Amino acid sequence: MLVLKLLGSFFILLAGFLAAVTLAKFERQKCSVPEAWVDLLLYIQGQIDCYLTPIDMILAATDPSILKECMCRTESPTLEDLLQASAPYLNRDCMRLLSAFVREIGGGYREEQLRRCEYYIQALRKCCDKLSAELPARIKLNVTLSICAAIATTILLW
Repeated sequence: MLVLKLLGSFFILLAGFLAAVTLAKFERQKCSVPEAWVDLLLYIQGQIDCYLTPIDMILAATDPSILKECMCRTESPTLEDLLQASAPYLNRDCMRLLSAFVREIGGGYREEQLRRCEYYIQALRKCCDKLSAELPARIKLNVTLSICAAIATTILLW
C-alpha cells in the first residue's frame, strides 16, 4: 500500500512539474508572438516602401520562420489567418492593435500605409517591452502555483 501511495505522489508531483514547464513555455510564447508580429510589420513596411507590393504577395514571400513564430501553420496565410492563429498568445492590447492593423492595411496610398505601419510597429514594441518586463514575475507565479498545488494535493492524499 505504501508503494502505491509513493507512486501516486510521484505522479502528482510530476504532473505539477510538467504543468509548471508548460505554463512557463506558454508565457514565453505570449512574449515572443508579439515580437514576431513586429518583425512581420517591419518586413511589410519595407516591402511597401521599396516595391509597393500588395499584401498577399508580401505574405507569400515572407520568411516561413516569421510566419511560424506568429503561430501560423497554413501554406499561404492571409493577415486574418495569422491574427486568428496568434490570438491565444496575444493580450488584449496587442490584439486590439493588430486587429486594427489588419483592417487598415492595404487600403490607401503608399505614404499612408507606411505611416500606419510605423504607428503599429511603435505601439507593438511598447506592448512587447511591457510584456518582457512582466515575464519573469508571471513565470515565477505560474511555476510556484503549479508546484505548490501538486505538493498540497500530495499532502492531502496522505
